[in-house]
Amino acid sequence: MSSKIVITGATGFSGSHVLENLSKNLNDSYRVIPACRNKDKLPKIFRDNALEGNLLNSSYIEKLTKEADIICHMASWAELNGTIEDSTKEFLEPTVNLISSALKNGVKRFIFLSAITSIPIEEDRVHTSLSLEKIWPHYENVIKIEKYLEDISKFGMEITILRLGLFTGKNYSLGLLPILLPRLKTHLVPWIKNGDTTIPLIDGADIGLAFKLAALTQLDKTYNLINIVGKEVPKVKEVFQYLHDKYNYPLPHFSVSFTFAYCIARFMKFVHKFISYEPLIVPSIILLLEETSVNNDEAQKILNYHPNVHWKDSIDIQIEQMSREQISNMRMNKK
Repeated sequence: MSSKIVITGATGFSGSHVLENLSKNLNDSYRVIPACRNKDKLPKIFRDNALEGNLLNSSYIEKLTKEADIICHMASWAELNGTIEDSTKEFLEPTVNLISSALKNGVKRFIFLSAITSIPIEEDRVHTSLSLEKIWPHYENVIKIEKYLEDISKFGMEITILRLGLFTGKNYSLGLLPILLPRLKTHLVPWIKNGDTTIPLIDGADIGLAFKLAALTQLDKTYNLINIVGKEVPKVKEVFQYLHDKYNYPLPHFSVSFTFAYCIARFMKFVHKFISYEPLIVPSIILLLEETSVNNDEAQKILNYHPNVHWKDSIDIQIEQMSREQISNMRMNKK
């Protein structure tokens, strides 16, 4: 009997790449079922098989988990400047309900999309005394879900958490580049620590590959926490220099420490509560630039994951799409 792999958020950035990758070289061992709010946004070949609905609806969650042997949970609520209330309602609560329903209905494996950002947080290497809720409310909930999944794994459902690098490539949605590039043009964005920290970019195609491997690979342990990044991990200054040389984006004119950057970002976030324009920088963006010191060693060992897309090629793909489709600057939250 073939395994049924349900992909939540199948029309989003990461979900679309997972759907595309799992649908290549299909065989009788598994069947792919996209789940999304609007199946008309899917490629036509996937619409007849789709589960259309909203994860805020408990009946939909019940239907979805009864269909699935494996769930790739790609649906998210990635606000960089949102509130803990919105993230809890739109992301934490439905995700916890989905996990609980998956356990109850006998789903064999649950694969969760997390981020490399968890590493400096759990290792207490973040350069501020601010609580995570004040730095990035949404990520407070990501950490809660990671911990909940670790507890759930003790009850028999296989859990794999993939901590991904920063998204680049086609089908982009909210991400660091669409937020950062317009701000570079202002000449006000500084280096942080002289741009010497690494920035673990990953192309959507490699995200799709990683999730396909996580869904189909026979695993030795019930609980797996795996870092997933691109083919090469550049430093921030390498990325900015590439953007400058090829696309003429200004280089920063001065450098500040992480501690000072968090202070400025927090001040800007406060000030912009009283005006309509978005802040130049917010604490969550600083957090994304913290050093992660990450590699693919465990991913190669456990999943035989070998990424294919170089970060320069991925940036080229995304900037080309941005030049065609992005009419105005991307907002950091959904309201």
